[in-house]
Amino acid sequence: MMDFQIIASRRPHRSRRGAWTRSAVNWFVGVFVVAQIVAAIVAPIAAADDPPKPSSQRSPSGEFVVAAVTCEIKVRDTEHNLRQIAHWAEKAAAADADLVLFPECTIHGWWQSRENRKFAETLDGESLTKVREIARRNNLVLAVGLTEKHVVEAKAEVDAKADAQPGGQSKQPVEYHLTHALVGPNGLIGYHRKSALAGGKGGEVAVWDAGNDANVFDIDGVRVGIAICFESVAAETCRKLTTAGAELILAPYANGTRPAEILDPQHKQRRWVWDRVRENRVWYVACDATPHDKQGGLQSGAAYAIDAKGKLVACTAEDNAGEAMIVVRVPKNARR
Repeated sequence: MMDFQIIASRRPHRSRRGAWTRSAVNWFVGVFVVAQIVAAIVAPIAAADDPPKPSSQRSPSGEFVVAAVTCEIKVRDTEHNLRQIAHWAEKAAAADADLVLFPECTIHGWWQSRENRKFAETLDGESLTKVREIARRNNLVLAVGLTEKHVVEAKAEVDAKADAQPGGQSKQPVEYHLTHALVGPNGLIGYHRKSALAGGKGGEVAVWDAGNDANVFDIDGVRVGIAICFESVAAETCRKLTTAGAELILAPYANGTRPAEILDPQHKQRRWVWDRVRENRVWYVACDATPHDKQGGLQSGAAYAIDAKGKLVACTAEDNAGEAMIVVRVPKNARR
């Protein structure tokens, strides 16, 4: 069995092949019509709220199959980005994946402007509801990013000085985060709000609010954490995740990583990636949005996986321009 796969595809495509005799075609058409009638009767009964049964073709009990996608993410075009999630989720399901990682800010796109707050959504908003349906159809866990609008809950006890003033509040009521959410067939599993914001005072902090969590989630027996983009450059988030028991770190990016930067045998580029794996001895699966050339065409984008011993297990190809996906098999209890 292969340890990894690389699947490349710019856009969804379908084809039909084979020559059929007229009688055979007519026979299949008849069967199809009958099947459609039966499906129309049975479908309302089958559409219960219970999630799909796990596929018997999924990974063996000792493995956790992870896909990571490098694809084009467009700013100000949520519908395009949701179609990307649906397209690649279908491909990942066909490859028997258990979880699919998408780039940072998958749903809304990353651009450093407070304009993106107009597109921000809550974790129970329309977009993640649609993602939940995609996860349900494909029986997958989807790791997707968004600009999250977080309405801060009122504190049980308000600072006395602030409370003494009319309308006094101890903190702003709404925050905007770069959030990556884990969504399964039954809905939201958990989320991570980016805590290490890039670019200093004039960078991401001018647009988004920093989170402060280092959540780790048990998914099918694997302890999974998330480090978003710059959180892998700064060591603290990965260290916290490992301390909390993470065996696998998902690392979504939004800065146009090229495969050549990862395939460099001297590790001179993106050195921090290798440092984080060496320090924490965990599996590290990452992906970035597919970059563009000066003419607007798609270049090769990076999706890759490094095992707990620091070996590059899979990486998309530098000479394959366009979108692609890797699929790797992560052993459960990899750190034990």
